[in-house]
This record gives sequence, C-alpha cells and structure tokens, in this order.
Amino acid sequence: MVEEIARGWCISTICHWSSILTRRDSFKPGPALGRVPRPTRRGLTLFESLIAIGLLVATVTAVMSALAAGRQHSNVARLSMSAGLAVEMLMARVTSTAHTSDGWLNLPNWQGYREMPGAIEAGSGVRLSDDYQRLELTVELAESRHDIPSLAVRIDGRDVQVTARNESGETLAQIVRFIPEPSTP
Repeated sequence: MVEEIARGWCISTICHWSSILTRRDSFKPGPALGRVPRPTRRGLTLFESLIAIGLLVATVTAVMSALAAGRQHSNVARLSMSAGLAVEMLMARVTSTAHTSDGWLNLPNWQGYREMPGAIEAGSGVRLSDDYQRLELTVELAESRHDIPSLAVRIDGRDVQVTARNESGETLAQIVRFIPEPSTP
C-alpha cells in the first residue's frame, strides 16, 4: 500500500501547500525537497538599451531637421515677400507721374536706375527695414507698342520693368508694366 503525505514549500511569508501526494511523488525534485525557485531577472540588457538610445537619437534628429527646414523655408518666404513689396514700391515711384506730359518726358531718366543693397528706401526717402536691405532693385525701360485687334487700336508706350535680386544675383521678384503714352490735347 502506498502511503500518502502532504508536501509544500515556503518562501518568506508566501506558502504553497499542494494536495496530498503519494510517497513515490515526494522523491521527485522540486520545492518539497528544499529547492528554492530562482527569482526571474528584471531590467534591460545592454543591447536593449543601445536600441532604445538609437531610436531616441533618430527621433530627435528627425524633429530637429524638420525644424531647421521649416525655419529655412520661412526665411525664403520672408525674403520673397520683401522683394515683391520692394518691387511694387519702386514701380509706384517710377510710374506715379508717367500719365502726365512732364512725367512721360522724365520717365527715361529712370532707365538703368539701381538701388544697391543697404540703400533701399521708400518713396518718401525713409530707409526700409533690414529685410529689404539685402536686395538690389533695378529699373529697365523699353519702347513698346500694344495692339488690340478686337478694337483695331494700336497703343504706343513704354514697358517698365522693375527687378529685385538677392546678393548672389538671383531674381526674387519682377514686375513689367505697360505705360501708355499720354494723349496730347
């Protein structure tokens, strides 16, 4: 006859008692024979830490490069907008009196006019802000004739071209406007 006994084990304050087993089972290696289970290891290995650091570096690099690209695009947009406004202001100065006979006669004086970087000013002679001072503005005139076939009309006048360039000579903004010759009474 096989004799039944109770078997179990305790670690610290946690105890486990199994159901009643046979004596034959009591000889199997396990907690009943004094073996204590090993605690499981917790934490990160060096390899896992290196992977986490690599992912963090890649993420930070992506965010920083996106910020740098955004700032560069913002600067390009600001310079382009400043160039457009500067060209419009100079065109207004050039064409402000062209509709009169005296203004028409003085219009050729603007041919070859140039405002160098650092000397860009408004029509009143006030120096514009630093965003404008990196530009070079030029004025070119050309005699022109425009035909309007539907009206069978031919209009003589001048094409006025105002151009804004950056320090490297790249064209940032350009306006061409046709100024008709004033009619004489």
